[in-house]
Amino acid sequence: MGSLIINATCIGEKPDGIAVYCREIVQGILNENQNRHYIVYINRKGINEMSFLTQRKNITLYIIPGWFSPDHGFIGHLLRLLFSQYLALRFPKTIIFNPSPLEMALRHRYQAVMVHDLIPLLFPDDHRKQVHFYKYLLGSALRCAGAVITPSKHTMKMIKKRFHPDPGKLFIIHNGIKLPETKHINGTKRKENFILYLGRLSPTKNVVGLINAYRKIADQVPQKLVIAGAGDINLLKEQDPGGHGEIEFLGFVTDDKANDLLCNASLFVFPSFYEGFGFPPLEAMARGCPVIVSNTASLPEVCGKAAIYADPYDINSISKAILRVLQDKDLQSRLIKAGYKRVRNFTWARSARQHQQVFDFIEKGIK
Repeated sequence: MGSLIINATCIGEKPDGIAVYCREIVQGILNENQNRHYIVYINRKGINEMSFLTQRKNITLYIIPGWFSPDHGFIGHLLRLLFSQYLALRFPKTIIFNPSPLEMALRHRYQAVMVHDLIPLLFPDDHRKQVHFYKYLLGSALRCAGAVITPSKHTMKMIKKRFHPDPGKLFIIHNGIKLPETKHINGTKRKENFILYLGRLSPTKNVVGLINAYRKIADQVPQKLVIAGAGDINLLKEQDPGGHGEIEFLGFVTDDKANDLLCNASLFVFPSFYEGFGFPPLEAMARGCPVIVSNTASLPEVCGKAAIYADPYDINSISKAILRVLQDKDLQSRLIKAGYKRVRNFTWARSARQHQQVFDFIEKGIK
């Protein structure tokens, strides 16, 4: 069994969804197959998130400068993309796992790449520095790759329609979530009384739509709205129409703080315009919090019958869904029970096993 290169340079000091995926799947892969030798690259700013690597004997670990971190925005993304080309040239016949398209080698027959979504193509005005890569380079790179992984059927369908890669090397592997240590039985035992949004504050997440929806019905509910996540808080505040209710902007929060919020919120609302998978709703379900999500993209596939759905393009649809859940205790109880059942379908251990099967598939091609 040959070596496997893991390009984990996408992890920074403030891990986003892709970084969480990379961290958890790398740990799962190492647990799944301890007989293989792994060559792992991380950037200096991601050391704290990947400290478990130092405890492994079957790993050769390389630390590259912190400038490659996503914490440096476009410069970090560009440097990681260039670094991936270097890895492809240096290791032409070694399996390379790249956890997102921004770490993808343009020409490497034995790489496995995870394509989380095609958001830059769907919302080009919000991703001006990435859209050209997705539009002109990603397709040929995917057709050349040894395996293409996506976290949802919805994203895979879009990849097939847009780029036409070989169907035989396409794999759908759902992400997992990390379950909390304690289980909350129902919403009535929660300490706080607030509606929660947790996630990035980018335009595609439709946080402004949630703010407007909350202001419409804030005089009918006692809860405040708490918004947590990395992004431009001042821009959101400028777009807040004001009025009834209270909105608290927390900015980026640590994993411990996020867990505390999810364990104590009365309701979790995720009105995103588009998701390739969507971690936060499942994380809320795992902590006994009722969930409202958009009826678009992969969210119905991921959340199933364990969530209430709203049209993200219709403020009234979001506000009516919020009122419906908050005013119906029986509905809350049903959602909580369905959520606990739903999250059992998404484990990092299962995801890691399926990733390992993909690497085995590529290895057969090398031999």
